[in-house]
Amino acid sequence: MPYNDIQHSFMKAMSDKFAEKPESTETKFYVYGGIAQKGGMRKREFIAEAQKIVDSRVSGTPAYNPDVGMPQGQRFLMPYMMNHTDIMVNADDLHWINNAAMQQCWDDMKRGIVLGLDDAHGLLEARLGKEVTPDTISHYMEVLNHALPGGAVIQEHMVETKPMLVNDSYAKIFTGDDDLADAVDRRFLLDINKEFAAGWEKPGEQADQLKDAIGKKIWQILWMPTVVGRQTDGGTMFRWVGMQVGMTMISAYKLCAGESVTGEFAYYAKHAAVVQLSNYMPVKRARAHNEPGGMPLGINADSVRSPALFPNDPIRAELESIAVAAMVYDQLWFGTYMSGGVGFTQYASATYTDNILEDFCYKGCEIGLDYANGEMGSIKGDKLNMDILEEMIRAENDYCLTQYEAYPTVAESHFGGSVRACCAAAGCGSTVACATGLAQPTLSAWSLSMLGHYERKGRLGFFGYDLQDQCTACGSYSYQSDEGMPFEMRGVNYPNYAMNVGHQSAYAGLVMGAHVANKDAWVLSPLWKVAFSDRDLPFDRGYVTREYGLGANREYTKVAGERDLIIAGHYGREPGAKL
Repeated sequence: MPYNDIQHSFMKAMSDKFAEKPESTETKFYVYGGIAQKGGMRKREFIAEAQKIVDSRVSGTPAYNPDVGMPQGQRFLMPYMMNHTDIMVNADDLHWINNAAMQQCWDDMKRGIVLGLDDAHGLLEARLGKEVTPDTISHYMEVLNHALPGGAVIQEHMVETKPMLVNDSYAKIFTGDDDLADAVDRRFLLDINKEFAAGWEKPGEQADQLKDAIGKKIWQILWMPTVVGRQTDGGTMFRWVGMQVGMTMISAYKLCAGESVTGEFAYYAKHAAVVQLSNYMPVKRARAHNEPGGMPLGINADSVRSPALFPNDPIRAELESIAVAAMVYDQLWFGTYMSGGVGFTQYASATYTDNILEDFCYKGCEIGLDYANGEMGSIKGDKLNMDILEEMIRAENDYCLTQYEAYPTVAESHFGGSVRACCAAAGCGSTVACATGLAQPTLSAWSLSMLGHYERKGRLGFFGYDLQDQCTACGSYSYQSDEGMPFEMRGVNYPNYAMNVGHQSAYAGLVMGAHVANKDAWVLSPLWKVAFSDRDLPFDRGYVTREYGLGANREYTKVAGERDLIIAGHYGREPGAKL
């Protein structure tokens, strides 16, 4: 809901979804014809496909059969509207398995590695007497863009990868040094000035912040092929980099393959100069680097381009970060890695559909600005105390819970107390984020909202849902290792957050909203912020919910790593045709 707009953002979605008026208190059940209703289109499609699967199996082993599962369609199978779009989708198409855009969103995160070049350049100059110039850097990058996807260097008679199968694999460099950026070949440059041209009051403010943080250092962002990430795990990425970068250095700078410095290059690429997306997981969860469980909330937020496009709209940025986190943390990590099966799509999709959370968050920001006298992120220092926090939080919590009571269709869209608890708490966090520009107090908002919700309704969600909220209430400002960290550095690997769904996605939004309100160009890592600004990535990180909607409606085309090119019969080839 835009500031000072009395029209609720969710009204259009509610009117498009339901035959009943949003404020109606009466509906029907068991009269919709089961999956014969319009919303059952995918269910009917699944049944037809399942029969073909059974017919194709030698033993006729059964497949999908709702008659032996939970009968679907007893209630209205409602569509969903993607936040800040007019795209309506079917619920089944928001499962990540059924949505190519969602898959590519995570593919484009998992396969990235940031790597410094300065240590390697120092080694080349000090130990080998090689000259490093903008021209040699450009030549190195040209060789790397041949080698990284799987092209051969140094050795002849090598097998190589089919370019169109790895067409999303490439490398670029970025730096805070404008003179160096101007001197290198622009085909290999991720231009901070160009990608972050916007500011809050004048152009270029975001770029200036990022360049100051990065300084004169040179960094590479390397994107491994999507197909590699799908066949292996996230830990493969920095090893792939170690091999291809080492070989490229030897080729580009005409070194002997057996020289001792080759080991140094590998050490830089795998350890000393590498910045990974996420941390190694504890052994009992057995996940490597660049997997969802070890990714901090702040890195998730930095993967979104919204602040560069809409710098003065912290709520849009917040909602886009939530959409990424809902899929990565809730649908993939908790719903698949940690549990498997159907997954937690219903929990996740509530945060990025129907503009309900959008309405809550914009209203929260409006309330926060009222307390801050219209100045975003100004309640800090001596101005910030628990009394003013409680006033803001209670006002927003009352607003959110009132919408569920006043508009039963909103409660029906968010069926499940834990979903409603999450969205109300996120709205309260948005209030504090806009008023203070600080991430840590948004945790106080979250936990107080939960306590107030519990008091008002008598319950929140499934048993144990609020366990981590009870912990959060007393650990919001703790920096002790097992109790807390800066909010931006927490994640699903953090002890109190490692147990249930419906929290981390909204958390990832709150850290984003606070930093955008504070006019910060990044949340946790300026390096990853720049890396994810790359518009050559298949998934458009500036319009996350739109991309999800296109994927749901099977209109998304920017996929990578698909095997059609090597499957007989595809792209007009006859079965068995040779390439």
